[in-house]
Amino acid sequence: MKKVLFVVLLAVPILWAGMTWLTSNKTEEVFDGVLAESNQNLTESFPFVKAEKKSFEKGFTSSTAKSVVTLNPELFGDEEPMNIVVNHTIYHGPIMLTPNGVKTGSSYVYTTLDQDSLSTEVKDLIKLLFDGKEPVISGVQTGIGGDINVDLEVAPLSFDAKKYKTLTGKEPDPDDPNFISFSGINGHVTTNTEGSRLDGFLNLGALEMKGKSEGKDFILNMAASSMEMDIDELYKGSILDGSVVMEIPELSFSDGEGADMVMSDLSITSEAKQENAKFGGFGTLDVGKLLVKKPDDSVAFPESKIHAKFGVEGFERGAVIRLVDQGQKMRSSQLMLLNEDDPDQMSEAMLKSMGAYYAAVADTIKQGVGINTNLEISNDTGHSAVKFDLDYADAKKLTDLKTIRDLIMALQGQLKISVDKGMIAGTPAEEAAGMPVAMGFAVDKGESYEAIADLAGGELKVNGEPMPILDMLGGMVDQTIPWEMLQGL
Repeated sequence: MKKVLFVVLLAVPILWAGMTWLTSNKTEEVFDGVLAESNQNLTESFPFVKAEKKSFEKGFTSSTAKSVVTLNPELFGDEEPMNIVVNHTIYHGPIMLTPNGVKTGSSYVYTTLDQDSLSTEVKDLIKLLFDGKEPVISGVQTGIGGDINVDLEVAPLSFDAKKYKTLTGKEPDPDDPNFISFSGINGHVTTNTEGSRLDGFLNLGALEMKGKSEGKDFILNMAASSMEMDIDELYKGSILDGSVVMEIPELSFSDGEGADMVMSDLSITSEAKQENAKFGGFGTLDVGKLLVKKPDDSVAFPESKIHAKFGVEGFERGAVIRLVDQGQKMRSSQLMLLNEDDPDQMSEAMLKSMGAYYAAVADTIKQGVGINTNLEISNDTGHSAVKFDLDYADAKKLTDLKTIRDLIMALQGQLKISVDKGMIAGTPAEEAAGMPVAMGFAVDKGESYEAIADLAGGELKVNGEPMPILDMLGGMVDQTIPWEMLQGL
């Protein structure tokens, strides 16, 4: 038995050494693959950025490498590109002792900024802002079922008048923010080699800013927050299937003169999904408690809850992808043109890119496409809501519609507004509410006011009563829609 145990104990380091040697021989190949995928993702999302390997030195349990992130000089109007060098330590599997703990897999790439390559001024600035700590650290783990696991850490950052004077020898401008404190970021995400899937979290540290804006004091505070990502399909930074949820326990703003706004229990969601080959998405904002205080207000705004939602549906997936592509091209051309010396050329190129984007927008609008919004506010005095739905109901393409009449005929939707009387009691709105009721634009429901407008087939009804919208618009409805001009900007 002791002999068997001895053989096993002897075999473990031998097997570990053999596997480490095997993975070390493939380390540069794996590193090149990770860098190539990262470069592809950078190019798709940030076309002015590219990453390239600068050096590689192979070791047994770990290897070292450097890569260069290059920013296109045209983005800043410079003649020379801006290069940022980063250091990589590549730990070889299958078992790796890394600064972020024990890892298993084929490799773990530990990346930091190469500060030795920076100018003295930049190094001093980084040291001052991050109190001498490593500003950004990332770790990329490969070889776990085809997934890539990423650890990310951004060090706490702080800046104040004293640090500004240390750096520049001057007093800060009193009209600029003079105090910033951010407790940093840490998180973990899992993706695939294509970068099209993202699952994980980010923890955002507390943020505090103080200073002046337009000569007035302000204080901004955001409590430590979190972001959860569950994205099954990501395309050039746009979510095609999945969700991102951000939770902020408290966000507050003060002008230093007794005016305060505090929002608690914030939840911000962005979600997209595909059903029956159609694309839809929505964003929501929920505020558990909104409190606004202004010392000069005669009417106090009571503590309230807010729910807001904006959604779209019925889009063809291919049209959405083309829109994302065109949107990226438009943003890229606009960034390039910021440093263009010829204003006429800048204007012409920018308008052309915008026109192409608007054309892509028009191509997404087909029968069945719709938008819907919902805003609700509630407190101890009552509840108010605004709901709006609008659908494109015509079988023709949007750009095939000739006149404004055709456009109105192609739309159908509803706008509904409801306000509990308790919410406006004692305010100027209480007296003003009588006018829309008298004109038929709103209905007195006893405890609330309500207004409903329905549009379908060119007919508009307000609270059930027809309203001749086409006649009200007069000759305008027969004006030709300048699609060619809009798309050929």
